[in-house]
Amino acid sequence: MKKLNNVLIFLCSLAAVCFCIRDLNVGSYDRILGDVTVPFVLLIPRIMGKIFKIKITSAMELVYVLFIILAQFLGSVVNLYNKIWWYDLFAHFLSGILTSVLSLVVLNWFGVYNRKNKWFNFLFIISFTLMIASIWEFMEFGTDTFFGMNVQHSIETGVRDTMEDMLVAFLGSLIVSISYLVENKVAKNGFLKRVVSDLK
Repeated sequence: MKKLNNVLIFLCSLAAVCFCIRDLNVGSYDRILGDVTVPFVLLIPRIMGKIFKIKITSAMELVYVLFIILAQFLGSVVNLYNKIWWYDLFAHFLSGILTSVLSLVVLNWFGVYNRKNKWFNFLFIISFTLMIASIWEFMEFGTDTFFGMNVQHSIETGVRDTMEDMLVAFLGSLIVSISYLVENKVAKNGFLKRVVSDLK
């Protein structure tokens, strides 16, 4: 799994460098910051692990890397947010699924994935996803406030864009949460459990 993470980080970083060179050549200087920060952002789990001496599992790193590829690289660097009208909603929906899988990894990490009280885990999955979605929106708000950008599209939509992003992330999380409840009722080692265990 770590090899897969290394390959994804390398390829995405290389592609970001290529986009940076292209943007320099065509004079799109406003896009360069997004390009050059991709490699650094992809390595944040490893950097944090070194600094704070905490173990980041390969599963946690994979979910994080996929999210950054989806949101920052494909969305911002490749600019799919502006090229495909529904990509932002799609990205936030998938982020809800990915962060829910990450929450399952956390539950498995602490040994409570198979606890008898499944409803606590159900609420934890949704709460974890909404927490990550909120932090992401805080970051977008900070970008708009301090750099004069319009990432949240608040000028055109007010709070609509932010609320839609939160809503589709919630729906993605709800799918995983319900799947978790159903799976634990019918099979002890269902698909989600195998995914979480195999990713460790």
